[in-house]
Amino acid sequence: MFRFVCACADGVLGVCLCRSADLRDAFEKYGKIKDVYIPLDYYTKDSRGFGYVDRFYEREDAEAAYDRRRDILIRRKPATIEFARGQRKSNCCMRA
Repeated sequence: MFRFVCACADGVLGVCLCRSADLRDAFEKYGKIKDVYIPLDYYTKDSRGFGYVDRFYEREDAEAAYDRRRDILIRRKPATIEFARGQRKSNCCMRA
């Protein structure tokens, strides 16, 4: 499993305006990915300011994307990209 977490802050007060399609477009040029996900705050339903590129199918594709992380732009802005740590949280864990 090769997940990336991308800080995609944009606009006023770091509100994330990027969409799942923006993340998919930025990363699919490196290889086929399973899914992208932008977590929302449980109460406000606003973006939490980051997103996941979930599961490149090939390890080499994930490594290529990570190696080129400084060149990846989301909505024409640089993104902070790192390998995700841990597992995706369930809804009950997000309420805290």
